[in-house]
Amino acid sequence: MTEPTWGTAVKIGHIFLGQSSVSTTRHFIALVEALAHHGLQQHAFVSSALLARRLAHCRNVTVGPVMKAPVTAYCLMRRLDIAHVHDDKSGQAGLLLTLTRSVPYVLTTRGDDRPGKNPVTRSIYRRAASLICRSDDEMQIALANAPAARIDVVPDIEKGLTGEPNITSNYAAAEHLRIYRRAVDARQLPEMVL
Repeated sequence: MTEPTWGTAVKIGHIFLGQSSVSTTRHFIALVEALAHHGLQQHAFVSSALLARRLAHCRNVTVGPVMKAPVTAYCLMRRLDIAHVHDDKSGQAGLLLTLTRSVPYVLTTRGDDRPGKNPVTRSIYRRAASLICRSDDEMQIALANAPAARIDVVPDIEKGLTGEPNITSNYAAAEHLRIYRRAVDARQLPEMVL
């Protein structure tokens, strides 16, 4: 696999299949738009047709098809450099991408998401290149459930928008890019090949 050059050549895959609140959806849209504004190529799989239609209007973003199953998202995901899974359900697709294609993934955790005792969910948390939390409180929950995980605290992007279309003035988008780059740079070979 060739190394991406950071900028417009980087391909980011977003997977957002779980149930979401209005604020979570707004954050997701704001992040995709901020990254698209700067020419980053993105592909998104979402479970909401309304959200898919909204994202389809962003330049440099391809969407769909709309789906509910993480395995389907994994199977249909195009070539990419990094996957950003936005909920625990989508983490299954991220885990498959890492294990079979060496594509690193980051997981956004929300509120009191916990891996529990499910071994697959625990593996999703453990193998994520980073867990992205919105606050220090969420970071403490993530640390309690995944003590060895790399955790980054990034506030919701809609709270950080300055109104300027410049990614350097948008702390949250710049932080996501930093996290993506670190994950790609640290990518490892798959432990199993199917």
